Amino acid sequence: MGAMFTNGPDRADLPAIAVAHHLAEHDGIVTTEQALACGFTADRIRAKRRSGLWVPQSRGVFLSLEHPLHDAARIRTIAAAKNAVIDRTSAAWWHGLLREHPGAVTASVPRTTNTLELAGVPADLRRRTYPGEDLMTVRGVPVTGPALSILGAASMLDNGLDFLDRMIQKEVVTVPELTDALDRNRGSGGLGTARKLLKIAAGASEFEAERLFVRLIHGFAFHRYEDRWNRDLHKANVAAGAGYLPLPYSWQNLNAEREESMTQVARAVASRRAELS
Repeated sequence: MGAMFTNGPDRADLPAIAVAHHLAEHDGIVTTEQALACGFTADRIRAKRRSGLWVPQSRGVFLSLEHPLHDAARIRTIAAAKNAVIDRTSAAWWHGLLREHPGAVTASVPRTTNTLELAGVPADLRRRTYPGEDLMTVRGVPVTGPALSILGAASMLDNGLDFLDRMIQKEVVTVPELTDALDRNRGSGGLGTARKLLKIAAGASEFEAERLFVRLIHGFAFHRYEDRWNRDLHKANVAAGAGYLPLPYSWQNLNAEREESMTQVARAVASRRAELS
């Protein structure tokens, strides 16, 4: 009688297949609990570790040697090892809102966490609890929702105002959604900058650039009302037609490029004086 063959895999291999699928879907990261859920025994987990095929990243968190420790794997490691919520720039990247992941993994951990240290994975961890409305799970990782992630990232990025404005213009998030997220997290450290940037991006402080410019130059009174601002725009156009040189500056120019902006003003004044002398 000929040998019997079956179309399906040997039952003894099912746990290995389940683990392989898990690793492929989770950037090479697996926890002890996840491996046990796939059918591995504690002895088999220890064997993987002793053989070097699973590299410990933290207690009970492993990276398969067949997978690189890239940004997604680092984020999963922090989330699993610290029972953390991924937030700020890492959450924005996880949502697909940043092209590149900037630096250390940003996350918040329960206030009862004993230590914020995690060997091998650079991380910016804070003890903080978020409202349920601002939490979600994306591809198996707990993260802050888009609105709070955008606000947190904007407060950390050098081009935070541009990033925030781009997210609003692309309708990734609305101003009311951003405002609600700020209100729910009132008092949380690190969001003061985000609140100021949102105020500017939303147009609630459309004369902020003018105020700052006046403070930097000579302290003249600034305009408070839109009709006066519009009249001054008309005056600027008339002045340009008469040969004057208008120098427009944005709020970001006057903050991020303050020295360069003031140098341009000084050079323009000196140049005009030379022409008139």
